[in-house]
Amino acid sequence: MKNLIENLQSWYGSQCNDVWEHSFGIEISNIDNPGWKIKITGVNNKSHLTINVERSDADWIVINADDTAFQAYGGSLNLQELLEAAVKWLE
Repeated sequence: MKNLIENLQSWYGSQCNDVWEHSFGIEISNIDNPGWKIKITGVNNKSHLTINVERSDADWIVINADDTAFQAYGGSLNLQELLEAAVKWLE
């Protein structure tokens, strides 16, 4: 399996059509908890996904995805786990 970044790049590239990328895409940013936020928009017919896991103050994830968008938040050490969930949801 390709690595997470390659998977996200491939998916993003396959969506771009000179229109889609002006309104939709992938956002990865930090939040002030501290932690991470991943948002993916412009998707169609994906499964709903809700995950809420709190292992500790620094180790937690919250994921809410519907058939058109993915939003995930996690602790400062949870970026890889969030990316793995995002790639799996996109597949």
